[in-house]
Amino acid sequence: MPYLSSSNNPWLEDAVAGISGQNIYVDPDVSGGQALTDALAGVVPGDGSIAVVVLPAEADKTTPYSSYILERLTAAGDHETVILAVGDDLQAASAAIPSDDALRIANENESSGANLQDKLVETVQEISAETPTSSGSDSGVAGPVIPLVIGGVVLVAAAVTAAGLIARRRRRTPAVSIDPVPAGIRLRVNRLRELRADYAAVPGSPVAAETAAGIDALASHVEQLFIRLDAKAGEDQSVLAEAEYSDKLARLVAALDRDYLLDLLTRPDLWDAPDERIAEVREALSSVTTQIVDNIKQVNARKGLLFQVSLDSLIGRSELRDWERQFKQSSGE
Repeated sequence: MPYLSSSNNPWLEDAVAGISGQNIYVDPDVSGGQALTDALAGVVPGDGSIAVVVLPAEADKTTPYSSYILERLTAAGDHETVILAVGDDLQAASAAIPSDDALRIANENESSGANLQDKLVETVQEISAETPTSSGSDSGVAGPVIPLVIGGVVLVAAAVTAAGLIARRRRRTPAVSIDPVPAGIRLRVNRLRELRADYAAVPGSPVAAETAAGIDALASHVEQLFIRLDAKAGEDQSVLAEAEYSDKLARLVAALDRDYLLDLLTRPDLWDAPDERIAEVREALSSVTTQIVDNIKQVNARKGLLFQVSLDSLIGRSELRDWERQFKQSSGE
């Protein structure tokens, strides 16, 4: 699926321009925009480290995948963290803290049942609390000079604030300490990223370059699916997705490996029906990626996952069955 430029999406185009000179952009089409802006102005740091963008739900309907707007906003500015609300969907990306943690915080607040304003305010506050300060002091213990220069009321307020931050961190500790991507799926994602570099290194091959981009998108979407399943869906849906994609990704890894598609692209003269084989793998990569994007949208909409893609053409290749089996054995499965 081709990437869209910001000019194809007027909401995104305005948002990119909006955060180029400020930290908060609320689209005019968003209901209650001024109240949102005022509330966010009270919590968004003035140092430009965090940007918050609020867009109407329609802004997401012309994008190729769910995180496209966030990725464009992150790339367009110099903010360390970007928090995005598109309709009721909250997302976040950060270079100041692990980006998965930022996304998890946004997703937890999205599911909190509060109104959009409160969700955004809490997301900003929690990400700010997790962001390292430049003071160099994170001991959490007041120095001996503090009692001499500040009053008791301020000390009480500081204690309450510290207690709140500690409580938030303790509440999230179990969630962020475990990779939401199952171990077997993580092995496949890691292998895909290794192969992506191999395809990107092939000189003068548009197909190899397109395949590298496709592999990169697939790996990213797989991670997003399981991160969002962990934050928004029940365990049964995560188990269902793991069962579905464990086999499909293993089969794709075998098809994309150096001994198959990469060899087909660099030495087609050594294969029978090379064009047919290449087309099969490219179609499989595209179909699985499309299904995963659909699954992410289903998770965002709180719907059950639907799986409709089969890789029959790859299953029919005996050499791929052997390589898929070898991959699973080397992974301890």
